[in-house]
Amino acid sequence: MCGIAGWAGDIGIDEAALGRMCAAVAHRGPDAEGRHVVPGTVGLGFRRLAIIDLETGDQPIADERGDTLVTCNGEIYNFAPLREELRGRGHIFATGSDCEAIVHLYEERGPEFLEALQGMFAIALWDARAERLLLARDRLGVKPLYWAQVDEGILYGSEPAAILASGLVDPRPDPVALREYLTLQYVPPPRSGFAGIHKLAPGERLLWQGGEVKVEPWWRLDWSHRRPEGTEEALAELDRLLAQATRERLVADVPVGAFLSGGIDSSLVVSYMAEAGSRVRTFSVDFPETGFSEGPHARRVAAIYGTEHEERTLEPAMVPLVEEAVRFAGEPFADSSAIPTLLLSRMTRESVTVALSGDGGDEAFAGYRRYLVARTAERLGPITALARAVPDGAAIQRLPGAGRQVRRLVDALALPPAERYASMMSHFAPPEVASLCTPDFLAAAGDPASAWSETLAPPALPGVDRYLALDTATYLPGDLLLKVDRMSMADALEVRSPLLDYRVHEFAARLPGRMKLRGKTTKWALKELAGRRGLPRDLVHRRKQGFGVPLATWFRGPLRGWLESLLLDPASLERGYFRPDAVRELVDQHLGGGLDHSTRLWNLAVLELWHRTWVDG
Repeated sequence: MCGIAGWAGDIGIDEAALGRMCAAVAHRGPDAEGRHVVPGTVGLGFRRLAIIDLETGDQPIADERGDTLVTCNGEIYNFAPLREELRGRGHIFATGSDCEAIVHLYEERGPEFLEALQGMFAIALWDARAERLLLARDRLGVKPLYWAQVDEGILYGSEPAAILASGLVDPRPDPVALREYLTLQYVPPPRSGFAGIHKLAPGERLLWQGGEVKVEPWWRLDWSHRRPEGTEEALAELDRLLAQATRERLVADVPVGAFLSGGIDSSLVVSYMAEAGSRVRTFSVDFPETGFSEGPHARRVAAIYGTEHEERTLEPAMVPLVEEAVRFAGEPFADSSAIPTLLLSRMTRESVTVALSGDGGDEAFAGYRRYLVARTAERLGPITALARAVPDGAAIQRLPGAGRQVRRLVDALALPPAERYASMMSHFAPPEVASLCTPDFLAAAGDPASAWSETLAPPALPGVDRYLALDTATYLPGDLLLKVDRMSMADALEVRSPLLDYRVHEFAARLPGRMKLRGKTTKWALKELAGRRGLPRDLVHRRKQGFGVPLATWFRGPLRGWLESLLLDPASLERGYFRPDAVRELVDQHLGGGLDHSTRLWNLAVLELWHRTWVDG
């Protein structure tokens, strides 16, 4: 796991600029720095977090002739069989790095080499003979990669900060990206929040040659094939895939541990780790507030598998970590669980360098309760007129948890089918964006409705698969994977998830819907497998909690002054994005206890902090 940065073309910068770009992502790789510069042609920069081959694995890595050089942020899990195959074809390896296989694969297959890789990666490869730069992002988007076209060339980096450090791109906000952020809580590709800085989507590659940029998909998850429903055979295959994916992710020359929430996904991962034969170290973050704590569940799982478990509690006083989270996210990002993720990563990094997680299981196997809401809305579609008749009163929205879910279901029933799921995935719905923002901002940002009609439009697939496919392409990389990558790499912790193995997702895409969402049971296949592997039924079937922060309570208590000083500051109100009276109304309604606007207020607060950190600063 590392950070990469560089350029191609005669763009008028030198090795000193490459040093600044590398320094901007030094937190991702504190162990070493590597540079390769050909003035007026190419610069490849690398910051290393040493995981495999601690002695000789520095990058950039060249092929035998020195014509092809690669830098890679990530891990190639099938590097051992690839090395054996390539040695059989006469290739000579100079290091023990998992990433050295990339340059030799490129010699054999050209840009199509990506299909042979199993892993998480963002790659920058320079072909000196063709004078071609190849940038590529892994299939599911675990690792990030940004780029910007400039006069006579192209810049790239693991984070926007690397590109900004070149001095060739100014930190100007992109109004379209900010408008998308208000609805989604993240910025979807190809935008980043900064004008002129783009990011590759999962499974995309970019080819730069002769001043021309070509971006194209090299992999997409195929939902068109179905397997027969043989339950026993399917569960046996899933068990085999997860065991294999876990074993592959345990390969490291540094200590390995695991995030453990006590939920199904992380518990399953820990069970496979324990089965692999080594004593497991597990880590979790807890909340003191009722309804947010998962500590007892994590401790139960740790006891079942005999792990060495460590836990810390997140208090409101810790939330100023948000300023760090905003800085490390780099782009506007309003998932409040970034805060406990940053704390969890920091705690874990004190003991290990690699942590396995359970990320990806919800999107592959239908783990969110919103899938139940969406299915119910589909079945009750003909009675949407009744939903419209239910009053919108503040009384429902004042209720915690279940009351707000009732309101959400009612609201979903009242919308056309194409908009129902989008409404559940939104902080500010398009009409709310329109009423919140100033006319000048909307003129620059475009139609708020496009966030629903374009980004959140479900594909034409049967049943729950339409929502799984949408979340896998949008919410998973845009929110969850960005959060885990930035918050873990802030302290140079590598996070690997067996449930993000693309073979697991391909398997899940072939499963019939009732093996994922059955009756009222979400994530049926994983829960069935967890029960068979010895996890107690009450733990397997407990209600999903997620990793949320009790913002609503904290905003009315210990964080009230922080929120008011940030959002009601004249500098914030006068940016020209939002109508000041609309912002004041949201703040007053929430602080007065009438309505719960906590996610929306967090969205606005993070955007203001991002602006102060990355634009003003």
